[in-house]
Amino acid sequence: MKPEISIIVPIYNVELYLNKCVDSILAQSFSNFEVILVNDGSPDKCGEICEYYKELDPRIVVIHKQNGGLSDARNYGIEVARGRYIGFVDSDDWIEPDMYESLYSLITSHDADIAACGHYEVMDDVPLEKSFSHEVHVYNNAQGLDKLLEDKEIQNLAWDKLYKAELFAQVRYPVGKYFEDIFTTYKLFLQADNTVLLDSPKYMYLKRSDSITGAMNNKKYYDRFCAALEIYETIQDKNYPVAKEISLSRTVTEGIELCNYQLITGETAVNKEYLAELGGFLSKHISQILRNRTLRREMKTAALLILTSSTVYKMLYYSKLRLKGSNMI
Repeated sequence: MKPEISIIVPIYNVELYLNKCVDSILAQSFSNFEVILVNDGSPDKCGEICEYYKELDPRIVVIHKQNGGLSDARNYGIEVARGRYIGFVDSDDWIEPDMYESLYSLITSHDADIAACGHYEVMDDVPLEKSFSHEVHVYNNAQGLDKLLEDKEIQNLAWDKLYKAELFAQVRYPVGKYFEDIFTTYKLFLQADNTVLLDSPKYMYLKRSDSITGAMNNKKYYDRFCAALEIYETIQDKNYPVAKEISLSRTVTEGIELCNYQLITGETAVNKEYLAELGGFLSKHISQILRNRTLRREMKTAALLILTSSTVYKMLYYSKLRLKGSNMI
């Protein structure tokens, strides 16, 4: 019998955390699922742990593959998933026993395409303080996209959601990119007629210093800018007036953060290339930027200065860092 839900777990170098993750999935009160463990060429004992669980529970499917990164591992899982719905759990995280029962109940009872829940960030085994309303909200297509781009109630995350599998028919995670969720989740929301949100923490996200989103670097800043820019350009010819405003604001903000990092790291060929791309975007959209109602005045001023006098902007930015006592310059 085909499972209702396919839960995809990409795995790499997490032998200390994997048991807790998989045990939390197998303990779900909703039982009609398959768990697709994708061993992404992990150099530790993750492969052996996967095989142990495969023998333990017939709902476990194991894929062993060469290392290709998080996006590639998720894509492998999507290809073999048999469920009507797809969910993701990162292999160093864990979930509450009723997470998938809650999401499945919501997505079916509201005839939704995506169901989302809240999450706790956990550091040193202690959930960081965060408040939840425990309310259920249903959003139509435009509202759902607006909420996603606001990145507050609904965030650009793969793993706190349950999706109709058909949404992935033409969608895969981008291999070789950081912030792959930002590049991907909006494509799913563009297809979703309805999204339902349960504002209760059902997912436990482990904050690790060695995770992908740990320390930022040049490529990460650039990829985050590119993801925001891609969203903005994708929805330009669509009827999403609020989303367009939010998306433009987000793209400018990410672009300025990219610029600031270039100033800190100094001039290189790559930095010049990134800044030229940012300059082209700002120049093309400066009139919309200045009219944008969601963008802070500080960001508008920064965009103007970067375009008209990068030397002045550089001086002002360094002065700001000195006032903050930063040791980055």
